[in-house]
Amino acid sequence: MVGLTTKQRDELNVAIHEYLVKNNFEQSAELFVEEASLDPSSNKASSTKDILEKKWTSLVRLKK
Repeated sequence: MVGLTTKQRDELNVAIHEYLVKNNFEQSAELFVEEASLDPSSNKASSTKDILEKKWTSLVRLKK
């Protein structure tokens, strides 16, 4: 089984954090920052804005 590259994992972690913050899961977002060793001050959010929702909806469309 092939895993994610380091860059892909980092981008996924940023996207997960953005999703948690956007949906008001503040405690989960704080814990995720610690566990994923994220730097919340690094602003990658512009490139990953709503990326999880976009990918999820596109995946659902592809399955249809």
